[in-house]
Amino acid sequence: MLLHDRRMKNARISLSVLSLISVAAVPAPAEPKHRATPLTSPGTWFTDADYPMDAARAEIEGTTVFRLEINSAGVPQRCIITTSSGSASLDNATCDKLMVRARFTIPKDARGRSVSDIYNGRITWRLPDTNAPARLPSIPHMMKVTFYVNPDGTTSDCIATLNDVEPGPPEICATQVLNRHFPVQNDASGKPVRQKLRMVMGIEKVAD
Repeated sequence: MLLHDRRMKNARISLSVLSLISVAAVPAPAEPKHRATPLTSPGTWFTDADYPMDAARAEIEGTTVFRLEINSAGVPQRCIITTSSGSASLDNATCDKLMVRARFTIPKDARGRSVSDIYNGRITWRLPDTNAPARLPSIPHMMKVTFYVNPDGTTSDCIATLNDVEPGPPEICATQVLNRHFPVQNDASGKPVRQKLRMVMGIEKVAD
């Protein structure tokens, strides 16, 4: 009889533990009503110049599949490689560039509150065809990006122009200036100041 009572007691304890585990289980968070979407074309996040030198020398190519964890401001906080290209250099370069250049619309829930989100994607690394002729934009092609560096090193009020008359591509400001920190600019006394800066990038024909 005593053995039977012990078995019944142990059975009740086991059931109680399972019950507690079941109650404590947390369901996966629902997807935001308004998902985080890229502010610029993902194709602008990478250039031929980003190809890792060691991978290029070894003629390594591959596809990296990734997941970005995006905060409530639309900025990636973590990059996870879900399927490797087979090359650590290509995988590392993928996350390095994404964390700096990828920016998203602010994800929001059904009540309009900013929330976190995830973004899944892939990049295929292919070596450029060295035998193909170089491509040039229409000439002249002079891009000017004007912006302010604030006293804390953040940036604001970015405007891009093409050939001084046309609006430049909006992704230039989003990927190259905004949401990045620049060296703090100081006045003659060494005090941090809000400084207006301009980057100029272009190509033009010149006489011999």
